[in-house]
Amino acid sequence: MKKIDFVRLRKRAGMSQRELADLLQVRPSFLSAIENGKSRMPEEKLDKIKEIFELDSLDDYMVEEHLEQTVPPHTHAMDQNDTLAQLLNHFHDLAHQREREHSGQDADTAARIEFLTKRNDRLSERVDDLRDEVDSLREENLRLKELLIKNGIEY
Repeated sequence: MKKIDFVRLRKRAGMSQRELADLLQVRPSFLSAIENGKSRMPEEKLDKIKEIFELDSLDDYMVEEHLEQTVPPHTHAMDQNDTLAQLLNHFHDLAHQREREHSGQDADTAARIEFLTKRNDRLSERVDDLRDEVDSLREENLRLKELLIKNGIEY
């Protein structure tokens, strides 16, 4: 079953949970429950979400809903190997869930790194230009000092 990844949607827009809750006219605790998979977003709010984020479709933000598996408590009736296998499967599932959750963040991080790299390049070019200008001004300053000395003018 699929659900909307509201966290990724909000963070891409730089919006807090409270801000989105206010725009949707729901309580922040309800939005939190939706984001954590404990509640479902009412169908009538989906059009409002598309409007808020200026989207035609929410398909890019659909993710597989991961039903939480609970690790069974240890019982003496269970074989120790079965319990260990269940624990390993549980951790494996959690790792894949986290990987899916962070995949959108990786794209955001890559876009941010690219933006900052380009900005850094522009700033480096500007620093180089300013250094050239300072060097030119120093040369002009020395030339003017030499002229003053040559003409016997104190400065």
